[in-house]
Amino acid sequence: MRFGIVVTDPDDWTARAIRDGLSKLGAESAFLNFSQLAARIGPDLRLRGNGTDLLGLDGLVVRDLGRTGSHDIAFRFEALSALQALGLPIVNPPSAIQRAANKFATSIALHKAEIPHPRTLVTTSFEAASEFVSDHGRAVSKPLFGYKGRGLALLTPDDPAPLREALAKSGVVYLQEFLESAALSPRDIRVFVVGGRVAGAIYRVAPPGSWISNLSQGGAPERCPLTGEIEDLALRANGAVGTVYSGVDLIETVEGLKVLEVNGTPSGLGVYLAWGIDAGEMIAAHILERLG
Repeated sequence: MRFGIVVTDPDDWTARAIRDGLSKLGAESAFLNFSQLAARIGPDLRLRGNGTDLLGLDGLVVRDLGRTGSHDIAFRFEALSALQALGLPIVNPPSAIQRAANKFATSIALHKAEIPHPRTLVTTSFEAASEFVSDHGRAVSKPLFGYKGRGLALLTPDDPAPLREALAKSGVVYLQEFLESAALSPRDIRVFVVGGRVAGAIYRVAPPGSWISNLSQGGAPERCPLTGEIEDLALRANGAVGTVYSGVDLIETVEGLKVLEVNGTPSGLGVYLAWGIDAGEMIAAHILERLG
């Protein structure tokens, strides 16, 4: 069997782990950078990536689509949807990737599934956003399509400048109430889910002086023992978004665990460093099991 692994950075740890996992199980795979994506329409439909006929593959695994702007990312999602409609298995499914990538869509999915989630506001109105920040004292502004902890800002009522800047930059703001971690130091929990089961969980501990715990922003991975509550919330959140594999982020609060977001293209490096769990190999095994 031949698979394409969609990834921008060929040195990405998770992409390499998935490739190695497929190889161990007897399947071939190649990295595909979707900056080299082309669709030719008429009289038939041909889609190629890096010179590879995508419809000639047995499946695609999406690690990251890459992006340079709103138009090209829309094209890449539509191309994935077209490939899926033509019968190509894709993990994660395009609809799930879109839902996870759009924090508003994720919040709606979590709300519908009645999963504990921070109070959230998505708005194009500065007045509505200011009122939300005032009501909660502090709020976190996140890019609607952000990733790796980039573009996060802590907002307070006495300084409206960061809010104005965020709204001017994208025209819309996604705000969540700021929740204090119930732990001794700022941290969250990243739960890695593969194929309907929890592979493992880590604490992501923020670096000194920071409240942002993403590993890409200097956070440190530490072992997090699994509990029934952690597993239940992670599996429910994964199911609500529709991902085959995901990174579900939880925060410990005085009211209990709450789901911050669901990552549809998560890195498996943290759970490997903390536990030695190879999520890439688990993803590969699950894909081949599904297709077998």
